[in-house]
Formats: sequence, structure tokens, C-alpha cells
Amino acid sequence: MPRSIRSVATIAAFALVLSPSLAIGQMPVRRDNSPFAGKPVPIVPVNVARTVIEHEKDMALSDSQRTEISLIQRRLDSTTAPMLKKLDSLRPSWRPAGGLNDLSQEQRDQLVSLRAAQIAVIDSMSPTFAKARDQVMSVLRPEQKERAAKFEKNARKRAEESAKRELESSPQQYERPAGRRGMIRDATGRAPLD
Repeated sequence: MPRSIRSVATIAAFALVLSPSLAIGQMPVRRDNSPFAGKPVPIVPVNVARTVIEHEKDMALSDSQRTEISLIQRRLDSTTAPMLKKLDSLRPSWRPAGGLNDLSQEQRDQLVSLRAAQIAVIDSMSPTFAKARDQVMSVLRPEQKERAAKFEKNARKRAEESAKRELESSPQQYERPAGRRGMIRDATGRAPLD
């Protein structure tokens, strides 16, 4: 192979190797303006007693187990009710129209302070929930404990997903579809008859 063709082939191969990285470098950088970037969402601990009672048919609870777990659930509910009410009051009453990336500095500061207060309340409740969980597990048989742990894991996963969606709102929800601005339409969405 002649030397000139070899050098052209080498340069072409080098250009092909670098083209994806050059293309990525030309893409606009999208920064996350969220005040919580990288920080975990606070999750209320799972009420294992309630979860077990909700799945009592799958758990095959005896009458004495059901009675004992119901008692644990009532005690836990009465103990944590004021803290849960306080936690609800710490949720923001507004949603940013453009999502978390569309916040003023004052709104960001407010959300950060509310999140810190939520974490403090959840941390104060955690020992109570842990104690109730231990009490419930002491009432269950080994095979029931495994099922209860599975139900607890599923409930925690649902709570985490719900907490993550709490302040998320995509800007696309608030944008009108292209081509519809200024067009008059009837209630069905069709253009009116001429």
C-alpha cells in the first residue's frame, strides 16, 4: 500500500474515532438547577403493622396475632399522628410552573428550609416506627416474617417513588402543543366548520 494512501486512511480513521466525542462536545450543557440535586428525598418510615394488617389474608394471621398487631398499629398511629400532621404542614403549598429548574432564589431557600424541617421530623419518628416494627416481627412466625419483610420493601419502594414525584413537574405539561396557538377550536378539539 503506498504511503500516501496509508496516511489518508490513518487520518480518516482518526477523524471517525474522534467525531462522536466532538459531537458530544458541541451539545448544549443542561444543568440541574434543583436545590436538592443529589440529595435523597426524605421518606416517612413504613408502618409495618398497617402493612401486615392490609395483607392479613396473604399473611395467614391467627386471631391472637391480628389482635396484637392491631393494638401495635393503634399505639403507633396515636403516637405519630401529631408528627405526621406537622410533616404535612411542612409541604410547600405551591408548585413551580417550569419544574424545579424554574425557581427564584427565595423559592429555593424556602424549599431547602422545608426539606431540612421534614428531615428533622422524620428522624424524630424513626425510632418509634423501628420499635413498632420489632414488636410486630416478634408476634409473627418465621415464614410470616419473610412475607412481612417483602411487603415492607414494596411499601417503602412505593413511598420513595411517591416522594420523588412530589415536586417534579415537567415543563411539557404546561406548554401548548405546537401549531395550536391562536387557532380557534371547539370543545372536541376540532377546528370549527367554515
